This record gives sequence, structure tokens and C-alpha cells, in this order.
Amino acid sequence: MKRVISILAIAFFALCFCTPAGAAAQKEWTFMVFLNADNNLDSFGVGDLQEMVAGGGSNDNINIVCLIDRENAPATLNYVAKDGIQVVKEMGELDMGDYREYVKFVTETAKAYPAKHYCSIIWNHGSGWKNANDEIIKGISYDDSSNNHITTNQLTVALKEIETALGKKLDVLSFDACLMQMMEVAYAVKDGCDYFIASQETEPGEGYPYKEIIENFKKGITPEQLATVIVKQYAISYNGGSAGNSSGTQSALKCSEINNLNDAINGFAKASMAGEYAVEFKSALNRVQKFYYRTNIDLGHFVALAKESIKDEGFQTAAKKLEAAYAKTVVCNGLSGYNTKNATGLAIYFPTSSYSFSAEYKDLAFAKDCMWETMVKDYYKKAAVKTLVADISRGDVSSLVDYVSTANEKNREVSANVIAKLNFRVFVEGGLDEATQTNVCNLISELKNK
Repeated sequence: MKRVISILAIAFFALCFCTPAGAAAQKEWTFMVFLNADNNLDSFGVGDLQEMVAGGGSNDNINIVCLIDRENAPATLNYVAKDGIQVVKEMGELDMGDYREYVKFVTETAKAYPAKHYCSIIWNHGSGWKNANDEIIKGISYDDSSNNHITTNQLTVALKEIETALGKKLDVLSFDACLMQMMEVAYAVKDGCDYFIASQETEPGEGYPYKEIIENFKKGITPEQLATVIVKQYAISYNGGSAGNSSGTQSALKCSEINNLNDAINGFAKASMAGEYAVEFKSALNRVQKFYYRTNIDLGHFVALAKESIKDEGFQTAAKKLEAAYAKTVVCNGLSGYNTKNATGLAIYFPTSSYSFSAEYKDLAFAKDCMWETMVKDYYKKAAVKTLVADISRGDVSSLVDYVSTANEKNREVSANVIAKLNFRVFVEGGLDEATQTNVCNLISELKNK
């Protein structure tokens, strides 16, 4: 499983940045790969470098530059020529988890290998939304030597610094890593690149089919065409192609459409919270396409499932607007295998249970600018209350026992709402037998201390 990102600690200066003869002439594209293989992916990293050579390497239209940090070996900066790998510089041990090193790599490579268009690939493991303590710390480029990584918010900072240095955005940003194609990540990078490519699901160790990607890097290719090539060649490679057969995903987003998509998500959230759709949402969550981390669901599939069962006119209008904005954002979606057949190109965070929703989520730019988190927590409140009140009205406290046993600091807001509704049911509406009332009161007291 590929951890995502890479950081290029390249404390090299323009005057000492040695390049092959003629490399300084401006070309159409510079293709930069930040390859963090200082881990158990070492052999795959070396293999991918060789695939770039097999694909034809650099030519009159494209520079291919790769910084690779290997396991038990120093990092090297390499120019991929048609006849082999040319080591430009020995870099020593790098902290590929420091976003400033990634900025150095991209900006100095662009200076040494100027081009009209720039594609930057970050290559590493991808950890999804979990760390060792099961907390949400979405990040990329995990460095096994330094135990450092680039956070989602640091990606925004890095791309802003790159844009300032280059005088333009990256044309294409791509993560050859697991689990990174999520709305939360896309929102963080949207202002720093024109097209964003990543996988909703885990990637096999083979990762991208670099030979086929380079072979299809034709003269005059546009950023959107390149994004489409990467996505399609990835899917082909795992549908009985060069990498065999494996369930996988790869998609490309048009970043200029992401703000409109965010607005549409806000409209969907408002329409959802205006109604009582806990039952329909629960059904959709049970059926929606999920990925390696089950808290990651497919946004497009979820909206389609909810729209099937919720017939309210306002909700239907909001859902259709979201689907239209979604279609404009996802410009290419490539799938392989059976397990990902309902993936539509963009994942989003939606844990099924409130007790597993991490507080750190609120620190993401997406969470601050979008009502998605508010909508999810509104669902938790409505779903919990509906089930618990219905059960205790029948004298059944088992669901309340289960809720109290899993409650923690992550869902205190939901629990406060549950306590208020249960108190109303017990002491205002009344009608419960004495044993049920006593059990509910005891459980409410326990829940207050969670």
C-alpha cells in the first residue's frame, strides 16, 4: 500500500545544479517525480525508474527528473534519459516528510529544467486518515527515517510557495500513493494546481505504469490530456495489462471546479439537515462504495443512493445540483477489478458511527469552509435519537446500553442531544414502566460522564 507523498530535500543551488547538456532549453513539459522509497517499497521505486527509461525517457519535448530516496542508501537526483539514468547529484539522507524539501525539489528542478508545463508526482505509502492511535491526521510523504510527514494543510502552504517561485500553478499534481483522492485533500491543493490526480483506494506496490505513461506523452499534449493519460493507463495496467489484475481506482479532478463543487455540497448539506432523513442516510451508508479505510466513502455514489430514496423536492434539487457540479469536477475516472465498481472518482470522510469521528477533522480547510461535518453530525443526532427513543418506548434499553458503551469525547455533542431527548421522553412524555425508567435514568447518568 503506497503511503503518499515525497519530499525533496534538495539543498542545492542553481549554480551547482548540474544538468545534462542542453537540458536548460525550455521544453513543453518537465515531469518531476518525488520518489520516497526509503522503506519496504525500495524495489518498486527502482523498478519505476527503469519503467521511465523503458518508456523512452526524456526527449525534445519533455524532461523527466526524479529524486529517489532509497532504503539503506543515499538519495540521488536523477535525469531520466532515453538510454538510462543519469545521476545529477548525490543528495545524502533526506527528510522526505518536510514539506519545505518538496518545495525545494520542485522549484529548483523547474529552474534547471524550464518548461511551459509542469507535472509533479509524489510517490510514497498512503496512510489514509489514520495514524497509530487511530486519529485523523491525513497526511502524505511519510518518512520512515525521520518519522515526519507532510500534513494536508502543509500541502496548501507548499503549493502556494511553489506558485510564487514559478510564477504559475503546477499544471498537474499527482499522487502515486494510496487513498489520497478525497474532497478534503482536493480542497487543500485546489489553488496550487490545475489538475489533481490520485487514487480513492489503495494502490498495489507496482503503482503507476510509468512506461505506458511516458510512451503516451506525445508532443503538444495538454494538461487535461496528460491527466487523462495517467488515469486511463493506470486502469488499463490493472485490468489484465502490465501490472496484472487488481481492483483499483484513479481519477483526475479539474481544480477550477472545486469551489463550485464545495458550494453544491453546502446546498446538499442544508437540504439534508432540513429534513428527517436518518433512515435513508443509514441505508445509503450501508450500501455505499467504501474503501480500505471504511470511513472513506464515495461521494458521488452516496448522493445517488440518497437521491433514490429521498423524494422531497428541495432535496432532489440540491442533489441534482451536486451531481452536475461533480460531473464537471471529475474529468476522468478509471477503475479496475470488481471491488471498486461503484467508485465515481472522489471520496469523502463519513464514519458510520459518531464515536469514531475525530475532532482533528475541524482543523482542515475543507471542514472550515464546508457544512459537510455539520451535516454528518446532524445525521448522527437524528439517527441516534430516532432509534433510542423508539426502543425505550417499547421497554427495550439494549440499544441505549450499546450507545453508552461506545460513547466517548468524540461524540459528546451527539450525546448531549441524546440526553436532552431522552429526558424529554422519560420525564415529560412519560408512560414508561418503572424498571425501564430507572434503567434509562441510570444510563443517562453514565452517559453524562463519558
